[in-house]
Amino acid sequence: MKTILTLIITALCLTFVSIKATAQSGKGDTLSGIVESVDGDQITVNHRRESKTFTIHDKTNIAYVSFLEADEEIKAGFFVRAGVDGKGRCNQLWVTLPIPEQNLKPSAEMLAMTPEELFQMADSNGDDELSYVEYATAIYRSPKHGPVGFNKSDRDKSGSLNQKEFATKLESIKWYRVSRKTPTEWHAEFDADSDGALSKEEFIAFLGSTAHIDAFLKRADKDKSGGISVEELAGFIVTMIDEE
Repeated sequence: MKTILTLIITALCLTFVSIKATAQSGKGDTLSGIVESVDGDQITVNHRRESKTFTIHDKTNIAYVSFLEADEEIKAGFFVRAGVDGKGRCNQLWVTLPIPEQNLKPSAEMLAMTPEELFQMADSNGDDELSYVEYATAIYRSPKHGPVGFNKSDRDKSGSLNQKEFATKLESIKWYRVSRKTPTEWHAEFDADSDGALSKEEFIAFLGSTAHIDAFLKRADKDKSGGISVEELAGFIVTMIDEE
């Protein structure tokens, strides 16, 4: 009887593992990075330093972000964000012209600039509009999040950002937002009970999100006191800016 019961339990466990593995293999993914090659409907992208291939089809929704006068095509060297299903088929694709690959860190001068000054700095051709390439070269660079956010901010669907659209977009960029006030001012604004330390709830209010909150708390709360002092918040803000 024990042998039969053991066999049944083993079979159930194997079935569960098989079902779980099948489910995981069928999960979709978001691939983003530089296009390595295009072979018909097969596109290979360098995603997190690995070559990943996906397939586009006649129902793939392709957004050519800020191509303006450029031909709408997909070529090696372009950047993409691809929503890929468990079978490797891409249903939503964002494509951008080539942008620098290295990380973009705002300079000390940029942290003190007004929206108008940042716009003029980024507008390399002086046409009073920011293309995606100009925006990604000077202001914010992310193959995964950049194209989607840029398209949403392009309210008039011109393919570029005017000064009003750009100023609105800046408010969602971390390095810009945190640089508008000093750490002391941020701390005073969110220290609701005025006890000199930001609690977890107050820290979440400062961040405006619960995403990765435990990791952020660990990084910010250096002395592991359970509260974040002005000095600790200042250090954390520096890491936020460095991550951009």
